[in-house]
Amino acid sequence: MESIDSLQEELKRVSQALSSHQSELHQTRGYLHCILQSSNDMIFATDIDGILVSFSRGGERVLGYTWEEVAAKLVRDFAGDPDDFERLMAASRERGSAHQGEVPFVHKKGHTVYCDVFLIELTNRGGQNVGTVGVCRDITMWKNLQEDLVKIDKLAEIGKMVSGVAHDINNPLANISEISGWVGTVVSDADELTGEDKEELQIAVRRIAEQTRRCRDITRQILDFVRHVSPARTSVDVHKVLKETVRFLQHEFKASPVEIIFDFCERSLCINSDPKMLQQIFVNLISNAIYAVKEKGADKGFVEVKTSKAGPDIEITIADDGIGISPEEQARIFDLFYTTKPSSKGTGLGLPICRNIVKKVGGDIVFESEAGKGSTFTVRLPLT
Repeated sequence: MESIDSLQEELKRVSQALSSHQSELHQTRGYLHCILQSSNDMIFATDIDGILVSFSRGGERVLGYTWEEVAAKLVRDFAGDPDDFERLMAASRERGSAHQGEVPFVHKKGHTVYCDVFLIELTNRGGQNVGTVGVCRDITMWKNLQEDLVKIDKLAEIGKMVSGVAHDINNPLANISEISGWVGTVVSDADELTGEDKEELQIAVRRIAEQTRRCRDITRQILDFVRHVSPARTSVDVHKVLKETVRFLQHEFKASPVEIIFDFCERSLCINSDPKMLQQIFVNLISNAIYAVKEKGADKGFVEVKTSKAGPDIEITIADDGIGISPEEQARIFDLFYTTKPSSKGTGLGLPICRNIVKKVGGDIVFESEAGKGSTFTVRLPLT
């Protein structure tokens, strides 16, 4: 009888312990589920063959796939380099864990997502491997930021180089200008030359002097544009700045189907602002318009620069009939480092900087665009 009572007591104790363990297990599963659903990281679990048996909500955000779309599939198939990811999985199984930064995955929409990946092996009580857990943090933004910072550093170095080259070119240009003046004097005083020969030589000398001045103007414009100066407000003729900007970009119009059209209002538009900042705005907008027209590949295209007065403000409109901007791109056009151009031609800094400058001088910038038909950017600036 005692043995039966003791067995019942033991059974009761075991039952209570089991109930406690079940409660703890249920609570632990709840915690794990909460972590999986709340974490922004991609957390997955696989069986021994690498087949996905769990996939977090964060994974759905990182890769764009739902759990139903990835269930029972090999995790390696979502990696940018499946063989390299398989080697990482093998290293994890061998060592018990593995870590690798910048592992590329392929998003559902086709673009690459970079993740910092940490793998942990799961084992049973017998020490046998039963699967793998992976924690993947999306570092795509930081990787792109690092690459963009490298580009910015390169641009800064190019600016220094251009400044140095412009200074070096100015010295021989000064000599050429001096020599052409001397040659002009010699030709004028040469009595043995016929009138026709003297006239031809004088025309040649004048052309040399004109081209020399043109070269010096170009180097001066380059130096003015790349030189760092503190913002200074002064009376600025907007029409003059726009014409100087187009001259600065003249090389982009050559050998291209782009026609520049000026449509200025009759009265002059003078505002109290910083001329260098305004030129930076116009250089970005006009060069973007030229690029859009060229990319369309049509036989001919135009970039129209228009000014008008709108109440207490002035409006500078730069319109083109280029490739335009898609609705998806329009939503991000002013985002820092976002560009629709190839990486070799754009940094994603132009338009964000333009908007920042415009707001600093109390204005605003808006745009309208239609893919395949062109874009119109309008800068509004206060007259006072």
